[in-house]
Amino acid sequence: MAMKAIRSVTWEEIFLSWAEREERNPGWIRTATEVKGWPDWRSWRSFSAEQMHLPNRKWMLYEFTDPMFEIPDMLVGPYSGWQSKFPIANQGSFADLVAIPKEYAFYRQNTNVIGMAENYPSHTQMFGLRRQDGKIVCLEGHHRAVCVALEAHDGKVIHFPTPMQIAIADLGSDEAGLLDQVLARGTSKTEKAP
Repeated sequence: MAMKAIRSVTWEEIFLSWAEREERNPGWIRTATEVKGWPDWRSWRSFSAEQMHLPNRKWMLYEFTDPMFEIPDMLVGPYSGWQSKFPIANQGSFADLVAIPKEYAFYRQNTNVIGMAENYPSHTQMFGLRRQDGKIVCLEGHHRAVCVALEAHDGKVIHFPTPMQIAIADLGSDEAGLLDQVLARGTSKTEKAP
């Protein structure tokens, strides 16, 4: 069963939706400014978007038709904090992540993640890039995806208050190494020393 295409969507719409979810969150503000060294949330997230050429891509909004399978099946995005949990970078799915006993135990203790299962955010939207092999790489929505993957791992079903949606753009055939480059560079204002 394939995801259901809803409509084309602009990067501006996606970014504004992202900002609504994160821009005023003290944890994300601290990450942007104190951890990553940017003046504010928008500077940090705009840099990430530019690295992956997100503003210049054609975006389509989809509805998951089988979110308990499709969401855990997505690949984890090219972010060092997430990729450090895998033996091989940019290859693991959320289902793979929660199959690692240490990570399963960690996220089962995470109050933000486990609280979502009982009260999943409504009208939530993720976004990601589709690789040439058809796999979706999640770029935003990791904690929500981990929540779904945990429940699916345990044979439970989340009752989503509204249909789950994801905006997707395609990676070009010449962009095979882009996510590895993004991971290597990171999202800090100051580039990591080689």
